[in-house]
Amino acid sequence: MNNEDNDFNPEDDFDEIPVYIVDDATTSLLEVALNSIMSMSDMQVDDASALALAAIADELGDRFGINRLEVIETRHTDDNGDEEIIYSPRGGIMPDESNEDEEE
Repeated sequence: MNNEDNDFNPEDDFDEIPVYIVDDATTSLLEVALNSIMSMSDMQVDDASALALAAIADELGDRFGINRLEVIETRHTDDNGDEEIIYSPRGGIMPDESNEDEEE
């Protein structure tokens, strides 16, 4: 097969990128698959491969109306000396919240 024939550019085929409506169970499966792709992107040795996988996940998410949630990782030590990692959504739980990391 010739790879040039398989290059897919969504803008070539559509005036507007379609958004597909699927049932809740399928949306849940897609979310698991997208999270897996993002986890795989974190494991890539080179940045180009990681960015390519993230771009694929973003495009699929857009096609199925699944929003990407960006989180901020906060590490600290509790009173017992144990390290805790807290993940919170960028922008806070409520839309008007701000995170300390964003203010720095």
